[in-house]
Amino acid sequence: MNNQILFKEWLKDFYEYKSKRVKPSTLRNIGIVIRCHVPIFLYNTPLVKITDQDLEKMIYDVKAMRMRQYTYQVINEALDRAVKRNIIDFNPITNLDSIKHRQRKGRALNAVERAKLLEKVQQPTLRLLFEFYIYSGCRRSEALSLTWDDIDFAGKKIIIPGTKTEASERVLPMSKPLLEIMKKLSHSATTNKVFNYSPDYVSKQFKKYCPKHKLHDLRHTFATICLESGVSIRVVQKWLGHTSIDTTARIYTHVIDEFQRREADKIC
Repeated sequence: MNNQILFKEWLKDFYEYKSKRVKPSTLRNIGIVIRCHVPIFLYNTPLVKITDQDLEKMIYDVKAMRMRQYTYQVINEALDRAVKRNIIDFNPITNLDSIKHRQRKGRALNAVERAKLLEKVQQPTLRLLFEFYIYSGCRRSEALSLTWDDIDFAGKKIIIPGTKTEASERVLPMSKPLLEIMKKLSHSATTNKVFNYSPDYVSKQFKKYCPKHKLHDLRHTFATICLESGVSIRVVQKWLGHTSIDTTARIYTHVIDEFQRREADKIC
């Protein structure tokens, strides 16, 4: 056992290890945990002397629940690796309760909210981006990763790059509204990227125009429009890129139940 390795040295080693195994966005988040949420006193503590009390203080000093949970996960994985490498005998974080973050359920925009949003946005390309989210169900990063090489006008389909998992690339057929959006965008295209915006800018602009919602709600809006239009839940699952139909059903149970109630009312 090496008693001389400091926590900061091990975290640097862990970061390098993960850099060869995860997507850039995941690596960036690991870097945020290491830079922003590990206190100085822990950086300079030998790995073998870190206690569960030290880790508990570090984790609960993180205010946002989602980041607190992520910090727990990153440090837990780093220390587990130290155990496997025989640097320490025991992972002290296992003495702590796991951090559970209850994610707020998304809420789709209704027709009036959608119209108000698009009416407020003055930038034509930004407005088309929000429309694209509404009619494609793409995640924020998926839309911003699109290039014109991914757009097949002849086949009326879009290749959505795999940004959440390596195997998540999927094909999205272009509906009439989506086809019109892509045609308008193509007329003003100056680069190979479909949308030349940073993720933070898009989220902040959306929040400015639609403060009661988050950007991801446009993905929920797409799914809700599909389900209310009678599109099969299995098709919606495929379009959204969910690996399991159970995920789609769990998230959109309320939409499916309401649709079924309306269908039942048709029976005389």
